[in-house]
Amino acid sequence: MKPTSLTARGRFPFTDYNYHSGAISGYRSRCAKSVEPSFRNISRQYFQKEARRDFVGEAIVFAMLIITATVAVASGAQAAVQLCRALGAL
Repeated sequence: MKPTSLTARGRFPFTDYNYHSGAISGYRSRCAKSVEPSFRNISRQYFQKEARRDFVGEAIVFAMLIITATVAVASGAQAAVQLCRALGAL
């Protein structure tokens, strides 16, 4: 029930707070969230179970990426050296 306001002449309105709060059955004043695992426990479980299985494949892909990047950087450096030689010869 909402509060009702009563007005008197020249005064602020009086408010009558005559209502009952609803009771919630089975309510306990505990937190409603369930206990969730911490980030540390999640990462520990990941490294114990999943990371071991995928490590070899990921290491191979990482090595291939490093080799590809090294070849590209070496090729770029060689092209820069050849450009400097060509400009120096002109």
